[in-house]
Amino acid sequence: MEKSDREKLLRDLKSIHKQGVEFFQNASDLLDGQSFSSDAWGKVKRNESWNMLDDVLQKKAQTIVTKIIKVAPLISESARLTTYLSQTDQIELGHAIKGLRSSLYLCRYRYWGPEVLHDEGTVLGIEPAGQTDDEGVYPDTALQIFEECYRRISSIVELVNPLTVQIAEKNIITTGQKSTEINPDIAFIMMWMDSARPELEDVYATVKRCFNKYGISAERADDIEHSGKITEEIINKIRSSEFLYADLTGARPNVYYEVGFAHALSKKVILYRKSGESLHFDLASYNCPEYKNLSDLEKKLNKRLESMTGRKIKEKK
Repeated sequence: MEKSDREKLLRDLKSIHKQGVEFFQNASDLLDGQSFSSDAWGKVKRNESWNMLDDVLQKKAQTIVTKIIKVAPLISESARLTTYLSQTDQIELGHAIKGLRSSLYLCRYRYWGPEVLHDEGTVLGIEPAGQTDDEGVYPDTALQIFEECYRRISSIVELVNPLTVQIAEKNIITTGQKSTEINPDIAFIMMWMDSARPELEDVYATVKRCFNKYGISAERADDIEHSGKITEEIINKIRSSEFLYADLTGARPNVYYEVGFAHALSKKVILYRKSGESLHFDLASYNCPEYKNLSDLEKKLNKRLESMTGRKIKEKK
């Protein structure tokens, strides 16, 4: 294994950095003189500055994000395999990658560790760790965040043992993480589809609406007919979607096959089922909450997505 493998990672990062700087400069020029609403603490609403960008700049940012997501697994796995990089380094790397991504959406990524709540020596409880990117930022501020995250990621990659990069790449290919590009903010829905059951369309509409609230476009394979065999198109959607949702209601064999394939790729799947539905033994150990009705599903899925994305969505009154 040659040193060039690690150097390629650094070149990929430099390319992302160059494109990112150009994007922020163009965004700053476009939004120059624009006014932004903010709360009493000067906090700008999420997506406010992003929504002021034109389609060309938004697509450019999304292209850069896709490149980040494509290279991130190899960087993370290489860091994990380098013995003198600690778990703390790996956690720091993950936060920096998320910060890099959020900055391109003109948002500030923040995270915090668990906090022990106490009163005069009496432990009252523990506030869990969390993360969010619910604050919008100006392009010049986003550039500063981008530069800092880039520096943190590069400094860790420079310490990666070149001998581990090839092993890391083989691991990623084996688990399917690098079989195709990951499309950010895209969700693929796996569920029972039957035109004779209109209630299933209501479930689909509810799930799709929940994802949309968090800026995630959700889709399913409506035009693909399959029975007991996963088609190539569905395989590609499972591989390329950032988020996967499966409704196990009806215990459809194809849905179980699709979930199994996703798990084989080491991808996490959001699982739900209607109350009263039993789980097959192969998924019995996975977290699969029940929902009583559509309102209950929407409430639970919204809470789940808020936790997964770190985004807080305020419902319209």
